Amino acid sequence: MKVIKQTLLILNCCFFLNTTAQKIIDTIAVKAGGYDIPIRIKLPKKTIGKSPVYFFVHGGGWNGGDQKEVPPATISGDANFLVNELGVIYVGLAYRCKGNNATFADAINDLEASVQWFFDNADAFNADITRIGFGGASAGSTLSAVMAQKYPNCKVYIGAEGMYNLVDHDEKQSPFPNSEARKIYGLDTKEKSKIASAFYNLKENPPTSLLLHGKEDRLCHFTQSIKFADKIREAGGKAKVILYDSINHTCLAAIYPDVFKKSVLEIAALFIEEFQLKNKNLDTIKLALDKQLENQYPLINLTEDKIIGSWKFKNELLIFKENGKGEQKMNMNTIEFVYKIENDSIKITSNNQDVRLFFLRKSKNIMYELLTQNKENKYRQLNFLKQ
Repeated sequence: MKVIKQTLLILNCCFFLNTTAQKIIDTIAVKAGGYDIPIRIKLPKKTIGKSPVYFFVHGGGWNGGDQKEVPPATISGDANFLVNELGVIYVGLAYRCKGNNATFADAINDLEASVQWFFDNADAFNADITRIGFGGASAGSTLSAVMAQKYPNCKVYIGAEGMYNLVDHDEKQSPFPNSEARKIYGLDTKEKSKIASAFYNLKENPPTSLLLHGKEDRLCHFTQSIKFADKIREAGGKAKVILYDSINHTCLAAIYPDVFKKSVLEIAALFIEEFQLKNKNLDTIKLALDKQLENQYPLINLTEDKIIGSWKFKNELLIFKENGKGEQKMNMNTIEFVYKIENDSIKITSNNQDVRLFFLRKSKNIMYELLTQNKENKYRQLNFLKQ
């Protein structure tokens, strides 16, 4: 009766989604430890026959969550390009984290229960659960790699900036997870860490795996992917490792359009081959990616007239004026600055001598600031307000 009620709810959601051309479903899969465990489902707009399913486990260092709720379910960025192009259902899985006073074992239980919920309701989504895959990024890779070994019908595994071996782990080389995180998340012994390591729990003929990693990753060292791939091959599976130069801890962010495009095309090729998708052309996907990523590339031949105006990030406002002058407004304070365009970037120097570096995307309304902290490059986006 419970499954029937859930299915009726889902069917109603699907009807609503079809009438609004929206294909994302957010609902609660199960309840565990007093918490609602959400699930996010992104469905193809048009399909012929039933669709294979790709389960994605979010990262975040197992952080987040509180006494009221767990961190939300999310779906990887490649879904925006591949759900409709390939007709694959993407499912974002949530789980209890450290803020929920949970352990790694609790998280696995949550993931298993959510997957079973989806299986029980697969017909409502027109899903083919004989063809499934798992994937995850960062801390989610550790969980998803273990999950991928539990299901005979799992055809593919995709790990981004992953950590697959918690036993042979040099914390200086890979700071995640550190000893404190292990203790909080129930991984404080070698035995528990081994159970949580897909490296030591591969099934016979493990799913074909694609492992994406930046060579400059300062949280999970890229050798984790190399060694995991070797272990998969030893167990009779197929594995491919893609390493990116000068990339830290992200392989699926459109802010790096060339890296993102290559990652998405590799994922698409894997899905086409292992899910046996017919009449799917990588060239078509590449053209769609090129079109949608065009504005993500940096603007070259940058001139002053393209930046004049106000740009906002949260409660900070940057006002670029003519002749290389400007103002920063934040918390009722105003600080003057001068700026100079160098090598298609914008270098700001404030009165207090702070130096900041910005650049524009080809999109007219997006500016990014480059932040370098502890040798790690991060970016934040500013949106154009007005001239």
